Amino acid sequence: METLQVAAAASQTDEDVTAREPLYHISLGTMIYEFLAHMIDIKRGNLTDKLAEKNILSPAEKQQIKQQKKTDAKLKILLMILREKSADQFEPFLATLGETGQQPVADAVRQALHTVGQTKHNPLQRALGNTVESNFPTLL
Repeated sequence: METLQVAAAASQTDEDVTAREPLYHISLGTMIYEFLAHMIDIKRGNLTDKLAEKNILSPAEKQQIKQQKKTDAKLKILLMILREKSADQFEPFLATLGETGQQPVADAVRQALHTVGQTKHNPLQRALGNTVESNFPTLL
């Protein structure tokens, strides 16, 4: 009986398995976006002010973030703004995270990018969706 079960399992195609188990195809950009949405402490070390000082955020973008009353809303707008930034501005953003006491967050993003060979990109530009809330399974 056990031999029959093993044979049946071995004869399954990828299509059979896909039909039974939901697969989540999430881009690296979306995973990084979600990770940052859950891990960044926007209040820590005056992150918004430091990003503006380094010209990563324009005065208008900084004001747009500061106008929000809720921390989650501030973070959502920051991430949406960062999606529009160039690859040259993404690394200074990560450096600024480190300067505000959030080095482990920056290191995790750098490691993910290094692992897939995308260190010269802004992964947020490839993130799906436009909100911090998502229907993806919790990754943390």
